[in-house]
Amino acid sequence: MAHSRTGPGDRTPLSLTEPGQVVALARHATDLDAVAQQLRGMSSVGHRVVLLWWQGEPGPALRAFTSRVQLAEPPANGRRARVRRLGRSARTAVLHRGEDPFGRLLRADPRARRALQRADAVVPVGPDTWGLGDRLDTGGRPLIGPEELDRWGRLPELWRTVQRRGEKNFLPHDIRDAGPLLAELDELGVGVPQRHQPSLVRWVESLHGVGEYDLALGLVTHLDEDAPTDHPADPALRRGLRLLARMSAAGSEQPGLHDTVRALLGAADGVLAQEGTRRAEDTRRAVSATTLALQLLFHRELHADTLTSPLVEDPDGFLDDWRASRVGRLLAAPVPQHPVLRREGMPTAASQGAGAPRDGGRPRVVVVPGSYPQFATPVIEALRERADVHVADLRARPDLRGLGTQAGLVGARLRLGLGQVWQPDLELVEEMEAADVVLVDWADRGALAAVMSAPAGVPLVLRMHSMDALSPWIHLLDWTRVHDLVLVSDHLRDLVVRLLGDRLSGTRVHVVPNVLDPRRLPTHKTEGHRHRLLMVGWAQRVKDPLWALEVLAELRAEDPSWRLTLVGTDFVPGSVRSQAAYAREFWERVASQDVRDGVDFVAYTRDLAPHLAAAGFVLSASRRESFGLGLVEGAATGAVPVVRDWPMFASLGGARGLFPDDWVVGTPAQAVARIRSLAGEQEWAAASAQARATVDARFAGDVSRSLMQELVLGRV
Repeated sequence: MAHSRTGPGDRTPLSLTEPGQVVALARHATDLDAVAQQLRGMSSVGHRVVLLWWQGEPGPALRAFTSRVQLAEPPANGRRARVRRLGRSARTAVLHRGEDPFGRLLRADPRARRALQRADAVVPVGPDTWGLGDRLDTGGRPLIGPEELDRWGRLPELWRTVQRRGEKNFLPHDIRDAGPLLAELDELGVGVPQRHQPSLVRWVESLHGVGEYDLALGLVTHLDEDAPTDHPADPALRRGLRLLARMSAAGSEQPGLHDTVRALLGAADGVLAQEGTRRAEDTRRAVSATTLALQLLFHRELHADTLTSPLVEDPDGFLDDWRASRVGRLLAAPVPQHPVLRREGMPTAASQGAGAPRDGGRPRVVVVPGSYPQFATPVIEALRERADVHVADLRARPDLRGLGTQAGLVGARLRLGLGQVWQPDLELVEEMEAADVVLVDWADRGALAAVMSAPAGVPLVLRMHSMDALSPWIHLLDWTRVHDLVLVSDHLRDLVVRLLGDRLSGTRVHVVPNVLDPRRLPTHKTEGHRHRLLMVGWAQRVKDPLWALEVLAELRAEDPSWRLTLVGTDFVPGSVRSQAAYAREFWERVASQDVRDGVDFVAYTRDLAPHLAAAGFVLSASRRESFGLGLVEGAATGAVPVVRDWPMFASLGGARGLFPDDWVVGTPAQAVARIRSLAGEQEWAAASAQARATVDARFAGDVSRSLMQELVLGRV
């Protein structure tokens, strides 16, 4: 370490990160007691603190400091000669003048001289020690003054704050503490000690989990990827967490994605390959590494709202590391169904016999409606025509709601694959045991729990929509337990088959369009409809309402009577960076003079009929759709469809495979050209009739209802 002399009020070059030796020098031990916390701060970053004093004994607060030198009176014989030798040593702490007893003892005590010679810095404590002033020669070693000493005193409380994240639960005050903690770390420029790194990891994970991406990114920079660790998986975990925080804060892919994922999967595989890997700590690290790999591979900024996705364009290349890993293969492998627990006296499908008569011979169906239950409502109503339907809504359980990667479920699935005990959700098990067939809508978190809990002998039907095909959960499902898979469009089926391959060999795959709700569909149009565009469900980046505004702007440039109605919930404030940035851009654009007086906003409503009746054109501007239910409902009422060639799914046929080619456009300019060409009364009437006929032929509600009834109830 480089040495330099500083005065009592100056800042010291004593390293905040590289351990050294510090001598705390005091006349009386009580002076050392007064700075115990500051000395603990130095010790906390690895410095070896030596206590050097003359009188008294250090108190309990200094018990942890075992390196101690108490000055002693030298023997009488040879004292003068010893002092002369001390004076010739430029590297020792000596008094060049004066006869202060404290100074004489410092010169005379050999242990004190050695301690000072080996020191990287000296802490003079107490007025008597600082009173030595310039007469105290430390051989160029820095003196740590009172101001700097107070700075070191802040560290113990800082580490106590970090250590609180060693607790199991993440509390609201932990979020409040994160900002001041980050500011303190940055101001001090101090590295977080190795023993506190695990707590910092948990804090970063928790902050990221609640969407505090800026705080998570700030704290993750204090993770030491290369610090010594007691487990070989830890460096990969820290690198993975750092990259995850960067991706979420930036709202885009970051360099090193595949290298980091490969390292995480290698770490998980390394843990699983250990002989007798069943210890809770080993499994926890394997779960953490696997969860991080999935969070990175299936990060929503890569797939949810983008124009392209590697899961669509190159699924084999993108998932190669995952499929080749031991943990990836383990999570894809079938798992034996274990006996399930039942409450005494509970009726079950097994005890009654599948399809046994109940309530007049009607079968019992359990529907798990998923994170977006409105899509299941028409199917539930169709099934109720022929069966007793019970809805097992899991949305009240945050761990089972949504599509984001969740460590608890990943851990449950991994433990199940390892043959470890896993306790299923007993209420869900009881529901399904009493069923003749189970329908799960959306391949989300709840779907994984339902499939893992599914009792042997009870058929299970799973329906997928769009974003769930781009989520991690389809890669964790045991597809041997899924008897039938229903997709709402051909291009979605093609995508899922490419993603899962022969894992679907034992599952029947069907394409059944969404069931239309006839109660939402008016049969008439209201005055002014031919100059009104309609968009249902608009306030998401994936719906791309900015694209629709460009269409409106070009139409109004020629005829200001054109209007756009946007029906649905406004942008939801959240932590997704790309979504927040998009919302800001949208509101700036909608305030522009060319469109601001031509947009009507309608809050979310189940009563779409008046708005469908008022629309002459129905618009789909989406970047990704599996079906476009709002668009099809609009076309069923005679609104002329204008469909963007959904960019993410264009390579799979997407909109052009689902709808007539003349419905589909590539750019806002092409959309405007189609609308203008059909705005005349006769042209619109012909296109409106064609839209109704197309929906009736391709997506007739009765056909889809009958198909879903047959698929689900045909298993009874």
